[in-house]
Amino acid sequence: MKPKNKIYIKLNKPYGYECSHAPTSHESVFSLFPQEFIKDGLQCAGRLDADTTGLILLSNDGEFIHKIEHPKKGFAKTYVAELADPLTEEMQKKLLAGVQLHGEKRPCIALELKLLANNTAEITIKGGVYHQVKRMFAAVGNKVVALHRSKIGDYELGELKEGEWVLLNSLCD
Repeated sequence: MKPKNKIYIKLNKPYGYECSHAPTSHESVFSLFPQEFIKDGLQCAGRLDADTTGLILLSNDGEFIHKIEHPKKGFAKTYVAELADPLTEEMQKKLLAGVQLHGEKRPCIALELKLLANNTAEITIKGGVYHQVKRMFAAVGNKVVALHRSKIGDYELGELKEGEWVLLNSLCD
Protein backbone atom coordinates (compact mmCIF):
# COMPACT_ATOMS: atom_id res chain seq x y z
CA MET A 1 0.00 0.00 0.00
CA LYS A 2 1.39 3.37 -1.06
CA PRO A 3 1.66 6.01 1.72
CA LYS A 4 -0.55 9.03 1.09
CA ASN A 5 1.02 12.34 0.20
CA LYS A 6 0.74 15.05 2.83
CA ILE A 7 -1.57 17.86 1.74
CA TYR A 8 -1.52 21.40 3.17
CA ILE A 9 -4.06 23.95 1.94
CA LYS A 10 -4.86 27.58 2.64
CA LEU A 11 -8.52 28.45 1.87
CA ASN A 12 -10.48 31.69 1.92
CA LYS A 13 -13.72 30.21 3.28
CA PRO A 14 -16.79 31.79 1.74
CA TYR A 15 -19.86 32.89 3.66
CA GLY A 16 -22.44 30.13 4.08
CA TYR A 17 -20.14 27.10 4.04
CA GLU A 18 -19.74 24.61 6.88
CA CYS A 19 -16.38 23.16 7.94
CA SER A 20 -17.78 19.63 8.01
CA HIS A 21 -17.79 16.48 5.91
CA ALA A 22 -21.46 16.04 6.94
CA PRO A 23 -22.97 19.54 6.74
CA THR A 24 -26.41 20.07 8.23
CA SER A 25 -27.62 23.42 6.88
CA HIS A 26 -25.13 24.69 4.30
CA GLU A 27 -22.74 23.47 1.65
CA SER A 28 -19.48 21.90 2.85
CA VAL A 29 -16.09 23.54 2.32
CA PHE A 30 -14.95 20.11 1.13
CA SER A 31 -17.09 20.57 -2.00
CA LEU A 32 -14.48 23.14 -3.10
CA PHE A 33 -11.71 20.51 -3.43
CA PRO A 34 -10.91 17.62 -5.78
CA GLN A 35 -12.38 14.30 -4.67
CA GLU A 36 -8.91 12.72 -4.40
CA PHE A 37 -8.02 15.18 -1.61
CA ILE A 38 -11.11 14.08 0.31
CA LYS A 39 -10.22 10.41 -0.25
CA ASP A 40 -6.72 11.15 1.11
CA GLY A 41 -8.26 12.29 4.42
CA LEU A 42 -8.39 16.09 4.06
CA GLN A 43 -9.60 17.75 7.30
CA CYS A 44 -10.01 21.31 8.59
CA ALA A 45 -7.46 22.48 11.14
CA GLY A 46 -10.03 24.27 13.27
CA ARG A 47 -13.36 25.61 12.13
CA LEU A 48 -15.18 28.76 11.20
CA ASP A 49 -18.93 29.25 11.59
CA ALA A 50 -21.00 29.25 8.41
CA ASP A 51 -21.47 33.03 8.76
CA THR A 52 -17.73 33.68 9.22
CA THR A 53 -15.41 34.09 6.24
CA GLY A 54 -11.66 33.93 5.86
CA LEU A 55 -8.60 31.81 6.45
CA ILE A 56 -8.96 28.13 7.11
CA LEU A 57 -6.05 25.68 6.96
CA LEU A 58 -6.71 22.12 5.83
CA SER A 59 -4.52 19.03 5.76
CA ASN A 60 -4.44 15.26 5.95
CA ASP A 61 -1.48 15.50 8.37
CA GLY A 62 -2.86 14.77 11.85
CA GLU A 63 0.17 16.25 13.65
CA PHE A 64 -0.18 19.52 11.73
CA ILE A 65 -3.92 19.72 12.47
CA HIS A 66 -3.32 19.01 16.17
CA LYS A 67 -0.63 21.72 16.30
CA ILE A 68 -3.00 24.31 14.78
CA GLU A 69 -6.04 23.34 16.88
CA HIS A 70 -4.41 22.83 20.27
CA PRO A 71 -4.83 25.95 22.44
CA LYS A 72 -1.54 25.36 24.30
CA LYS A 73 0.49 25.47 21.07
CA GLY A 74 0.01 29.22 21.02
CA PHE A 75 -1.26 29.93 17.52
CA ALA A 76 -2.76 33.42 17.61
CA LYS A 77 -5.69 34.12 15.28
CA THR A 78 -6.53 37.52 13.83
CA TYR A 79 -10.03 38.57 12.83
CA VAL A 80 -11.72 41.66 11.42
CA ALA A 81 -15.05 42.20 13.16
CA GLU A 82 -17.76 44.53 11.90
CA LEU A 83 -19.79 45.61 14.90
CA ALA A 84 -23.37 46.79 15.42
CA ASP A 85 -22.23 49.78 17.48
CA PRO A 86 -19.09 51.90 17.68
CA LEU A 87 -16.32 50.34 19.76
CA THR A 88 -15.78 52.67 22.67
CA GLU A 89 -12.51 53.21 24.51
CA GLU A 90 -14.03 51.52 27.57
CA MET A 91 -14.94 48.42 25.52
CA GLN A 92 -11.42 48.31 24.10
CA LYS A 93 -9.87 48.47 27.60
CA LYS A 94 -12.07 45.59 28.79
CA LEU A 95 -11.20 43.40 25.81
CA LEU A 96 -7.46 44.01 26.28
CA ALA A 97 -7.72 43.34 30.04
CA GLY A 98 -9.77 40.17 29.47
CA VAL A 99 -13.45 39.32 29.73
CA GLN A 100 -14.92 36.35 31.55
CA LEU A 101 -17.19 34.36 29.24
CA HIS A 102 -19.96 32.18 30.64
CA GLY A 103 -18.80 28.60 31.03
CA GLU A 104 -15.10 29.34 30.52
CA LYS A 105 -12.48 28.81 33.25
CA ARG A 106 -10.22 31.73 32.33
CA PRO A 107 -10.88 35.21 30.99
CA CYS A 108 -10.49 35.63 27.23
CA ILE A 109 -8.03 38.37 26.33
CA ALA A 110 -7.52 40.33 23.13
CA LEU A 111 -3.76 40.10 22.52
CA GLU A 112 -4.03 43.00 20.09
CA LEU A 113 -6.91 45.26 19.18
CA LYS A 114 -6.93 47.89 16.43
CA LEU A 115 -9.82 50.16 15.58
CA LEU A 116 -10.05 50.19 11.76
CA ALA A 117 -13.23 52.29 11.64
CA ASN A 118 -15.90 53.35 14.14
CA ASN A 119 -17.64 49.98 13.90
CA THR A 120 -14.77 47.80 12.67
CA ALA A 121 -11.97 46.29 14.73
CA GLU A 122 -9.09 43.93 14.12
CA ILE A 123 -8.70 41.57 17.07
CA THR A 124 -6.04 38.95 17.76
CA ILE A 125 -6.79 36.15 20.21
CA LYS A 126 -5.32 32.87 21.40
CA GLY A 127 -7.36 29.79 22.06
CA GLY A 128 -10.53 29.40 20.12
CA VAL A 129 -13.36 28.55 22.47
CA TYR A 130 -16.86 28.32 21.02
CA HIS A 131 -17.83 31.61 19.29
CA GLN A 132 -15.00 33.31 21.19
CA VAL A 133 -14.76 36.60 19.25
CA LYS A 134 -18.53 37.04 19.05
CA ARG A 135 -18.90 36.29 22.76
CA MET A 136 -16.05 38.63 23.72
CA PHE A 137 -17.65 41.58 21.95
CA ALA A 138 -21.05 40.66 23.45
CA ALA A 139 -19.44 40.62 26.92
CA VAL A 140 -18.53 44.31 26.50
CA GLY A 141 -21.98 45.25 25.20
CA ASN A 142 -21.52 45.07 21.43
CA LYS A 143 -22.53 42.65 18.68
CA VAL A 144 -20.54 41.22 15.78
CA VAL A 145 -22.49 41.57 12.53
CA ALA A 146 -19.75 40.19 10.24
CA LEU A 147 -16.55 38.29 11.05
CA HIS A 148 -13.53 37.51 8.87
CA ARG A 149 -10.33 35.64 9.88
CA SER A 150 -7.19 36.97 8.20
CA LYS A 151 -4.37 35.15 9.99
CA ILE A 152 -3.49 31.99 11.96
CA GLY A 153 -0.02 32.10 13.49
CA ASP A 154 2.33 32.98 10.61
CA TYR A 155 -0.19 31.91 7.95
CA GLU A 156 -1.85 34.91 6.29
CA LEU A 157 -4.80 34.88 3.93
CA GLY A 158 -3.06 37.18 1.48
CA GLU A 159 -4.77 37.91 -1.83
CA LEU A 160 -6.99 34.82 -2.03
CA LYS A 161 -10.56 35.66 -3.03
CA GLU A 162 -13.55 34.02 -1.31
CA GLY A 163 -13.72 30.35 -2.30
CA GLU A 164 -10.14 30.29 -3.63
CA TRP A 165 -7.51 27.98 -2.19
CA VAL A 166 -3.86 27.24 -2.70
CA LEU A 167 -1.70 24.22 -1.99
CA LEU A 168 1.14 25.01 0.36
CA ASN A 169 4.43 23.43 -0.69
CA SER A 170 5.49 23.06 2.90
CA LEU A 171 4.56 24.15 6.38
CA CYS A 172 6.59 27.32 5.80
CA ASP A 173 4.53 28.74 2.87
